[in-house]
Amino acid sequence: MTAARVGAMVLALALAAPAPAGAYEYEVVARTIGQVYQLPVLRLVGADLWLARRRFTQTLTVSIWDIGDLRRERLRARPGRPDDGPVVWFTGHLRLDHDFGAWTAGTVMIDDRALDALDAVPELATSSVGLDLLYGYVAVDGLAGRVDLRLGRQLSVDALEWWSVDGVSARVRTPWPVVVEALAGLRVRDRSPLGWGDLDLDGTAGADCHEYVEGPTPGTGSWQIIDRSRVPGETRLGSDLTLCPERDALTPTAAVAVETAGWRRGFARVAYRRSQSRTPGLIGPVDRLDFPDAGVYPDELGQAPGWGVDEEHLAAVARATMRAGRVAIEPWAQARWSLLHGVVDEAQAGLRLVRGAHRLEPEVARSLPTFDGDSIWNVFVVGASWDARLTYDLSPRLASYRGFATGWLRRYDVPSPGDGPAAAWVAGLRAGAELAVAPRVRARLDLLGDDGYGGRRLGATATARWERSRALALSARAGGLAVTVDDTDLGSARGVSGVGQVAARWAIDPGIAVHATGEVARTPRAALDARVVAVLELTLEPETR
Repeated sequence: MTAARVGAMVLALALAAPAPAGAYEYEVVARTIGQVYQLPVLRLVGADLWLARRRFTQTLTVSIWDIGDLRRERLRARPGRPDDGPVVWFTGHLRLDHDFGAWTAGTVMIDDRALDALDAVPELATSSVGLDLLYGYVAVDGLAGRVDLRLGRQLSVDALEWWSVDGVSARVRTPWPVVVEALAGLRVRDRSPLGWGDLDLDGTAGADCHEYVEGPTPGTGSWQIIDRSRVPGETRLGSDLTLCPERDALTPTAAVAVETAGWRRGFARVAYRRSQSRTPGLIGPVDRLDFPDAGVYPDELGQAPGWGVDEEHLAAVARATMRAGRVAIEPWAQARWSLLHGVVDEAQAGLRLVRGAHRLEPEVARSLPTFDGDSIWNVFVVGASWDARLTYDLSPRLASYRGFATGWLRRYDVPSPGDGPAAAWVAGLRAGAELAVAPRVRARLDLLGDDGYGGRRLGATATARWERSRALALSARAGGLAVTVDDTDLGSARGVSGVGQVAARWAIDPGIAVHATGEVARTPRAALDARVVAVLELTLEPETR
């Protein structure tokens, strides 16, 4: 089935939503996106390659409120009285992403052997024909006036990260100014039903999945890439070489959180989460290798545990609001401790000062990359980075202008030949201003400069936007970027790049809008690079009786 036919089926499903038989309130939003562009592949020997991307993306969002008319019936029976009964509703977001260009449908040469790109990089299957359920759950709010339940796929934004679980969660409002949350289910991964790879734990193996190959005596084995030549099949839209037991393992996850509620002067939240998976065992006959196989992980003496911890985090967030005369002061801080690694891997703190149209915000941050507990990356030396940032924002009310400036200083702890890490310091600055040059025309200028780790970038972008009416808006953008690099092997990235872009938004009718963008660029790698993106947006909000 072609991408166009699949998209047409999804779109027809969205448009063919049945008329409301009861008093339900619901909303259906469908977006159709087409993209045509190319990506460069840097090669150290020979000319760079350009791989085409031909992407078709269809999204469908459905929300239904007050299923069963429970709230409506209570309001009808008790007009004018506060409603504290349960309300049932559903929301879900489905996405189809298909790339039929050479980026995913092409071939690569590995050791004089031609492989489908999907076989060499299994993660590409996500964009080959990726049917993803980003979230979809049934909710019951107001049970006993205090409990909210969710059942299904839930996308959560916790301190410093995004994650998703297929399971059940409860949020309980206690008699005190405290809310308690609990969640249990299976962590969403790339191999989950209708899952997607962006939520896989960092460091999870893909095409280079390894297994422990036993030696003649315990302890003499070695880690080797799993032999995938035994995997049968010739799948055109998926990878045939995706044998990786740890990626297929179910990952039970439990989380609990406590947060404040109703405090006008502040907010605090503490959350704990743990994910684990069963240790993969045999993936074939015991005698398939030179010596008897005991499993994917070393287990000659029965030392491999039945279950392993993939992640275990404790996170905290706090912020406060106070005033000193005419100045509003908002300090905030958040941190995450990886109990699995025994380190604070993410931490941030800042202070926001607001006086009239002026806002000043200093902040500091520390980041230390951590990985899935099964990942081989945990044995490598990884340095932390420290970041200090100062932002000033000018936003006068009812004024025709606004502006901002951000300066930052970063320190990388990079491994050095000596006993300790070496420090690499980099700095950068961003600034921008926006001006209403006419009643319906706004112009903006952004400047960028950073002495980044490994090179330097200097750039500027100018943007103009004209709103002909609420239904029609046009914008144009032109920019340039000069890059210098320290690594001579990346010489093709050095030079000046320029880009020109024209975009339009046309609201054809309430609930129907078209977005279109055309872009032409010149880079050190290509004298001319073009990209076209088109989006059709359909929103259905039927009236209820």
